[in-house]
Amino acid sequence: MSWDEEYDIVCAGSGMGGLTGALTATERGKTAIVIEKFEQLGGVSALSSGQLWPGPNHLADAAGINDDEGLAKSYIDHLSQGMSTPELRDAFFMGSREVLRFMTDTIGIEMRVIRNLPDYYYPKVEGSAAEGRYIEVVPFPAQKLGEWASKVLCSPYGHYYNYSTSSEWIAMQRGGDHLNIPLRRHVAADERCAGAGMAAAQVFEALKRGVKFCTSTEVTQLVIEDGKVVGVLTSGPSGTRRIRARSGVLLATGGYDWHPTFVRSFDALPSTGSMALPTITGDHFVLASKAGVIPMPARAPAQTPIFVGYKVPSETIYGNNGSSRLLVPGQPHSIIVNRTGKRFANDSFYPDVATKCGRFDGQEQGMVNWPAWVIFDQNMLDKKGMLPAPPGSPLPDGMAIEADSLSALAQLAGIDAEGLQATVERFNGMCKTGVDEDFERGTNPWGCLMAGDPKLKNPNMAELAKAPFYAVKLERVTMGVPTAGLPINCDGCVINAAGDVVPGLYASGNSASWQDWGGGYNSGIASMRGMLYGYKSALHMTS
Repeated sequence: MSWDEEYDIVCAGSGMGGLTGALTATERGKTAIVIEKFEQLGGVSALSSGQLWPGPNHLADAAGINDDEGLAKSYIDHLSQGMSTPELRDAFFMGSREVLRFMTDTIGIEMRVIRNLPDYYYPKVEGSAAEGRYIEVVPFPAQKLGEWASKVLCSPYGHYYNYSTSSEWIAMQRGGDHLNIPLRRHVAADERCAGAGMAAAQVFEALKRGVKFCTSTEVTQLVIEDGKVVGVLTSGPSGTRRIRARSGVLLATGGYDWHPTFVRSFDALPSTGSMALPTITGDHFVLASKAGVIPMPARAPAQTPIFVGYKVPSETIYGNNGSSRLLVPGQPHSIIVNRTGKRFANDSFYPDVATKCGRFDGQEQGMVNWPAWVIFDQNMLDKKGMLPAPPGSPLPDGMAIEADSLSALAQLAGIDAEGLQATVERFNGMCKTGVDEDFERGTNPWGCLMAGDPKLKNPNMAELAKAPFYAVKLERVTMGVPTAGLPINCDGCVINAAGDVVPGLYASGNSASWQDWGGGYNSGIASMRGMLYGYKSALHMTS
């Protein structure tokens, strides 16, 4: 075959995995191209909180935070419920520490520990830590990118996603400045934070090293010769191109949020919303199938971090009418109920809510907690708001059902009125003591920090008392983190259905099966896996 272009490595996707792979290769003196299906760079990683969870790391060491790898492994082992592969789990810790130092010390991306942010399940799960395992990028001045600043993705869901840091959120929740103060400063200076900041910083360093970028371009086919992946075919503004990969192809295209058949098949969900890019359509599955690779679920769908959220019918994102929004449950003056009007989970901690929303009952042969609604009063709307509505603002048209009484609200929503009334009365009574005797709401430190009010006796509990009352129907919302991915080994090499390595083919991040973590989840893992396997893949390709 004749080639239009040749590089040492070809990266399909410009999220954390693709950018890390390109940076690693070029730092080792090789050439790299990053091909991005969307019109801007950054992928789903750029839309995320930008948190990295490497376990014990050098930045925590430098901050004087003591940690132990054995404890961190115990934490993963509990979360994975036997679904992780031990050698991949061990390689995760060693490799994460290594790539994090590579990014800070060699590539030059400035990062820091997020102080006072505990693991999801601290202190209940063995091996969990009070702080030190979360890392974030320092705010990045987009002006350093010049004309490329507009070509790096920012979230369309608002400034909070692009111009505020986890450190600033935690500081506010612990009594410091309101988030709006640093947010206004970051917006004025176009200092990008979180996932948008990491994407900007990585693109900046990649440009310095001569990485080639192609946007609005889709990888349509792998070119395979004598069983080895040697290049790709692409379709974009320049038509069809044949691009040779002398060392290998890295699939870093993300998950499959916008491929309904894959979502139904692997995640066992007949319908979902998504906050991911519309280009996240499971391309890695289609591409790798030519090499005899089949997707591998690494856990049960109930263990996948598929969130709960809600529709905003009047909001248009990426040209789609009726956007989906993530709900961070646990705001004071709110509860989550099922059709009987009863609470069914610790509704201040999203993993518990999401898991119990998906409960299938063998006796009733149905989803006993689905559909579900978040119920709240005017106090919550005034104090906390509900995105895209800031505190004190009315909700967008069509987003909520509103009524002057709980019984009228229940009737309009299709919820059992007596059940809802009884649930609210019981919840309000428990708010007086600050102790949730039913589901231990407000006992998880992570949930308190994310949604609570530290001035309350229980940060996540306050009465539903001020009319009008509101009901917002929930939906399942994906965020790019899938149940299934391409099977890989410790070097990121893709494994085919026969159990053999496919020469020249690699996968990272959410394109790769979660065999290293198995069934559990903790925020920061998805981005960390993208960085880790982008790095490991490029090392193996260029060795």
